[in-house]
Amino acid sequence: MNSPKKAAIIFLSVINLMNIAAGIITELEMALGRDVVSIIPIKAEMTVNQILILNFVIVAAIMLLISIVTTYLATDIPYSPKEIVSNCAGIFMVIPILVFFAAVFNAINAEITADKVWIILSGIFYVLANVINIGCVLTIKEDAE
Repeated sequence: MNSPKKAAIIFLSVINLMNIAAGIITELEMALGRDVVSIIPIKAEMTVNQILILNFVIVAAIMLLISIVTTYLATDIPYSPKEIVSNCAGIFMVIPILVFFAAVFNAINAEITADKVWIILSGIFYVLANVINIGCVLTIKEDAE
């Protein structure tokens, strides 16, 4: 495996670990009902859960875009989105699925219906983003072989 592909795999692995950590931290903060400080200036009237979810989704989306761009820069041939998604191994989805179940738990316990909807939608986005992120790492690995 050449050095640039190895560096891309290591870089995306770190991105994926940060994404998984962000999901776990978000769900724990929500479950514990802690107040959060938004990293994004928000002027709208939102609940604590909605602010937390908005911050989380934006961070996860940025990490997703980084994974996609890195994959297209590091591979020799352009892979289709279907190929990238199909490269995701199910074993790597255990933690994201558990985080999704935590999101479902938090949605059930949320007091406001809008929070319930946004928590579930962010959980679905999180799982899909992880499928693509992990697929990107494994696509680069496959391309290197």
